[in-house]
Amino acid sequence: MGKSSQNRRQARAKKSQQPALRSRPLWIAVVLAGIGIVLSLYATNLTFKIATGAYGEASGCSINEWINCDLAHSSSYARLFGVPVAWWGLLFYAFAGLTALSGAMSSNRSKAAAYLTVAWILSIFAVAFSLYKASNLVNLKVLCPVCVAMYIANIGIMFALPAGLSLRIGGWRDYLSNYFQAVTGKKSGLLFEPKPVAMAVTLLALFGIGYAAIKNYEGKIMDTSGFDVSQAVTNHFRQRPFALDPKEGPAVWGNPDSKVTVVEFADFQCPACQQSAARFRPMLWEFRNDIRYMFFNLPLDSQINEGMASQLHALAGDAARAGVCAQEFGDFWEFHDEVFRNQLSLGRPLYQRLAEERGWDTAAFSQCMVREDVTERIKSDISVAASVSITSTPTIMVNGRKLDYWGIPEFTQAVIREELSRQ
Repeated sequence: MGKSSQNRRQARAKKSQQPALRSRPLWIAVVLAGIGIVLSLYATNLTFKIATGAYGEASGCSINEWINCDLAHSSSYARLFGVPVAWWGLLFYAFAGLTALSGAMSSNRSKAAAYLTVAWILSIFAVAFSLYKASNLVNLKVLCPVCVAMYIANIGIMFALPAGLSLRIGGWRDYLSNYFQAVTGKKSGLLFEPKPVAMAVTLLALFGIGYAAIKNYEGKIMDTSGFDVSQAVTNHFRQRPFALDPKEGPAVWGNPDSKVTVVEFADFQCPACQQSAARFRPMLWEFRNDIRYMFFNLPLDSQINEGMASQLHALAGDAARAGVCAQEFGDFWEFHDEVFRNQLSLGRPLYQRLAEERGWDTAAFSQCMVREDVTERIKSDISVAASVSITSTPTIMVNGRKLDYWGIPEFTQAVIREELSRQ
């Protein structure tokens, strides 16, 4: 009887030496982590859909040019170590959510506290990284609602986890000081063993397996397995650059005075050009003040393109005329985007509707489309393409070199950076 009583006293004493955990803040952390997982899955999927051209139009969280998730996830800021930033967030949310769930339900408070502390430290880094990513959005001059929601979730988790460890904000510093003393083998006031080796192995396994899984998935859906961006960039710059000499003024986006010129030869009826319209310019958004992006009409329409041996896109010539008139009326790029979004409805009714939506004089727009100088302007674009032996669409060139892998964001953005560094 005496021995049993002694064992109970020892058990109570041992239990009293375990850290105190509070379930309510931990459940809040579980909910926030769950929200973060949903948001990061959406953002990861959006990054891949944009990269593969699966979106033909703006996603649900892109309202205009300034509130726009698509532009944020088309930029190089959307990736870290070659994979979507949001995927790293998902792995963090998974770890934080599971550790918070374990802490809320586990009777082994010492073990739970060890994992919760690591999750909390990760959340501090997540918040610091969120501030950095927010500065990226400022640079882009874009508000990404999904990104901001994840930043808020990070902040909430950073406060919920220490509350679950029964810490007040004023006690954070002393707690972390004790924790790192214990990690380095020094005497501390911690009521649990931090087990740094076990924690490190867990994190390496989680993030290592997560990284391998997403790279494998990306390689399959984008067909980029084994693609070496660095080697591709080197090969790109081995090309002899062509000199482009437009006789008329093509539509220009970005900085008209830039020495880095991106040229696209496209056909409004070309399905692949619809993909480039949806994917390519958003990739360049972060460089919009540093490059000059020029659009040349190359309709594969034998009615206007004398280089066509047979008819391929009979509606392309008229669509090109509408684009030239839209440039004259002052809104080429929005008109360009709408025409590609409505590619299955090409024709005068579409162009008239788009003109009317923009408040243009529809009669004047109709007259513009049949003017001879508009036709000559398109033929001028076609002659520029012929001068550099371009016969297919879309063809994209950067400072006179053909951009073979324009659909791969990392490659395109690496080429632009290299061009900018050479100026």
